Amino acid sequence: MATIEPHTNFTNNAISSQELPDYKLEALEKVSKRLLKKILTGLIVFLTLILIVAGVLYLKEWVKLNYIFVGVLSAIGLLLLLMFIYHFFAQKNYGYVVREKDILFQKGVLVIKTTIIPFNRVQHVSTTQSLFDKYFKLKNVKVFTAGGQGSDIKIPGLTPQKALQIKEWIAHKIVEEKIDE
Repeated sequence: MATIEPHTNFTNNAISSQELPDYKLEALEKVSKRLLKKILTGLIVFLTLILIVAGVLYLKEWVKLNYIFVGVLSAIGLLLLLMFIYHFFAQKNYGYVVREKDILFQKGVLVIKTTIIPFNRVQHVSTTQSLFDKYFKLKNVKVFTAGGQGSDIKIPGLTPQKALQIKEWIAHKIVEEKIDE
């Protein structure tokens, strides 16, 4: 016959706000300024392609130069300008800190989002490099946790050396956490 364990009282005491640690004690490391050059170059290449297509359409007389055509081209140009302005201000807020037990990443323009991932929740970490990244000598670090289809943190605009350093540090911490379990 099974014995019934004595009932234990559940406790969950409150912690005062003065006792909470400040997660922002460390200064955030910024991403490379070459990231903004990469973004600007991508936008200029895209705008150039749009203008070439528009020019060909006009020269082949498939499209007449009218107010709608000029309006669409102007709207595309304005949208690209707004995208550049957004990325200009967004890059100023990109920052990360790799700490003993977690990684912190901050991004945003109007709303600043801070994500902290403890290493014991990390499934894997990878680096990526697009064609433009390669030209500007940049890499991205992606940190994945369980359950997500995409990365939980993507730190763009890192030098290849810094990206490899972060990736290897996190990979080492993941192995350490698995051994300690």
